[in-house]
Amino acid sequence: MKTKNLLALLVAVLMVAVLAGGCATDGGGASGQPSGGEVATLKFWNIWGGGDSNHDAVLKVINDFNSANENIKVEVEFFENEAYKTMIRTAVAGDEVADVFSTWGAGFSRGFYEAGKLVKLDEYLNDGTLNKLYGGALSYFLFDGGTYGLTIGRNVSGFFVNPEVFDRAGAKIPATWDELIAASAQITANGEIPIITSSKERWVAGMLFEGMVTKAVGAELVNKTIGKEEGGSYADPKFLNAINRLGELLSNNYINSDRGAISRDEALASFKNGEAGLYYMGSWECSSVTESDFDVDWIPFPTIPGGGKATDFNGGAIDGVVVSSTTKYPAEAAAFVKYFCENLSREGDYMPVWNTVSIDAATRPPVFAKIIEATKNATDYVIWWDTFLEGTDVEIYQDALDNYINSTITAEAFVEELKRIQP
Repeated sequence: MKTKNLLALLVAVLMVAVLAGGCATDGGGASGQPSGGEVATLKFWNIWGGGDSNHDAVLKVINDFNSANENIKVEVEFFENEAYKTMIRTAVAGDEVADVFSTWGAGFSRGFYEAGKLVKLDEYLNDGTLNKLYGGALSYFLFDGGTYGLTIGRNVSGFFVNPEVFDRAGAKIPATWDELIAASAQITANGEIPIITSSKERWVAGMLFEGMVTKAVGAELVNKTIGKEEGGSYADPKFLNAINRLGELLSNNYINSDRGAISRDEALASFKNGEAGLYYMGSWECSSVTESDFDVDWIPFPTIPGGGKATDFNGGAIDGVVVSSTTKYPAEAAAFVKYFCENLSREGDYMPVWNTVSIDAATRPPVFAKIIEATKNATDYVIWWDTFLEGTDVEIYQDALDNYINSTITAEAFVEELKRIQP
């Protein structure tokens, strides 16, 4: 099947909503606009569909941009997260991608840059845009000294908590590994699910595992290892320790048994329905979880003896938007990206990296304020592996995790698979 036909099929299957915005001028610095009254129509692909907590904020920002401008029209299509990661690589490789699209920085987008598929944005950022961003905010979108995307904000992952499940079991909300195991045993004995996740969507179970690794190994060593730096190695016994601890949760049925059959949305729905004590996910889920009938709490992954600090977290400013090198309107696309990223940081469930954005706790879910408070003294961050790792490294890692979760390989074999992605 030709790439064009394949992409058309993928779009037809994956697109969950389409919005054609109004008309749009600079929205924050466009230059070289279409002459003679021509309207620059920009297609924008992203992952913030109807099931995402940022969906309404995304629509608002796009509508505001279109309403404020006359010569640019943004048309948007939304896609499901997991399938998008495959589809976008196919589309970019075939030069059949939207003018503007959401992506993840670091290893996920490096291949796009190396293939010449992204517009270098530096010439469009000299209007004061860079002064609006906190230092280091664009780290994951810098390639060989050039800026190839803008980020929206910072996210962090951790456990959303249903305190009522813990109360019914007489269990303590955990701060340490031993407390997590004790609480899980009590909740299981009470006939309820301690931890709910999805391994059907591999990145979801991956986030849970990576949170465990950060606390078992320590952020510094994890970053050196996934970054293929001197001093980092999957052969370090701490990685095996982390894998074995995941095995302890699995073998004791402390993680839902239907994890391989349900999606992230289904896991989220079960948590919101009060069917589990803990749900490990990114802070972008704040608005969604607060639709529950209980008061949602939040905790970082509990500390593990001999591992990382309590103030080590998983997360960072990895979500971003880029401009395709195939666009007819790079200046207009760059103007939209600047407007969109800054304003979604203001409207969405992101911790700001734009200094023009302040958080009014009264307008955000209470659990959002808890996350900000819990992470204000963070010492280090580890970005999610499926976005940081490059190319086939991601597949090797996710295949190994899948096989371990499904009990087809041992913890030691898992380590051997991870060692394959070392230099």
